[in-house]
Amino acid sequence: MTLNLTDGMDDRVAQLTAAPTQRRAYVDVFRGLLIAHMALDHASLMFNAGRAAEEIAAAPPPVVQGVFQFLTRFIGVPVAPGFCFMAGFMIALTSLARERRGISRDEVTRRLVIRGLVLIAVDAAIMGLPRAMMGFYSFMVLSSIGVAIIAMAFLRNVRSRTLVPIAMSMLILHPLLDVSSWPLALRAVLYEPVREGAFRSMYPVIPWMAFVMLGFVIGRDALQRVRPERFWLQLSALCLLAFLAVRLVGGFGNAYSYTASYTAIANIDFWLFAKYPPDLAFISWSLTCVFFSLAVLAVITRNGRPAWLKPLEIFGRVPFFFYVVHFYVLGIARGLVSGKFDLIGTYFIWLALLTVMVLPCAWYYRKKIERPNLITKYF
Repeated sequence: MTLNLTDGMDDRVAQLTAAPTQRRAYVDVFRGLLIAHMALDHASLMFNAGRAAEEIAAAPPPVVQGVFQFLTRFIGVPVAPGFCFMAGFMIALTSLARERRGISRDEVTRRLVIRGLVLIAVDAAIMGLPRAMMGFYSFMVLSSIGVAIIAMAFLRNVRSRTLVPIAMSMLILHPLLDVSSWPLALRAVLYEPVREGAFRSMYPVIPWMAFVMLGFVIGRDALQRVRPERFWLQLSALCLLAFLAVRLVGGFGNAYSYTASYTAIANIDFWLFAKYPPDLAFISWSLTCVFFSLAVLAVITRNGRPAWLKPLEIFGRVPFFFYVVHFYVLGIARGLVSGKFDLIGTYFIWLALLTVMVLPCAWYYRKKIERPNLITKYF
């Protein structure tokens, strides 16, 4: 298992990407898969009466009401890391494609910076409107990804052998940070989730930016491989071993303990990890799923995208659009419907949401292709 730790524009990359860039089907399908799971979690957040509390490292583990409630939340564990990872992955793919079309490196950098600023602005103004009406601002996932994209705009020519240790250090060592003396806003943006007051956060830059950096390195490496899925399966196995080591040994890297026994791995509490900020168990399990899913989807779509994956491809082509619109669809539905539902009702609402979103997402993708403009370029 080798990772070519070289610049993204070296001779070998140029040779392997000399042909016109083709849209990789597994990228859109994987992003669509993440979106579908994200939509389930958000539908559950608004409508599921039995949904457990958030997984906050500084608080006790959430109390889960049954195995199906647990699975509903658990299958969404890799979603936020996956979105951050794919943001970096796409920076690697699109930056090279643009430079090969004759766009200068400075212009590519400028576009990435603008995209990062757009994400931050949308998070504050459009997604943040309901929060502002409740009297607070919250630094959420779009803002975190936006900051990471701006940083990667200037770091994308740094060698992978430098980026990988930085990213791994951020992921592994972030629990050791002591930010108690920092100003509240700085803590909220850089490291510590803040859940009360006028300035809040859930996705501070450290360690979430590390997923973006790793995604960029893996995306750049994928350009050098005809079939990268074998390497991704190896990385998935390595992350799984790391997860088992972290969780079974216990201690550092585990925000939540579990009842130690020969059957511990079969108990729900073994599979409860902290997300805010993510502990090492959460991180290693998420990366296991990300690499495995990419490998499987790359194989499935090698000769074209199967028809049964078309809805995921539609969602994955416009993830930013889906993210913003689906929140307002759910919010309107929440305003029209009083009370909450059981798990079956929640799944019905989730499927209805996905059905409603298919046509708008397909329409918007057509507009991005047919009528490119400043809005469709960055949104």
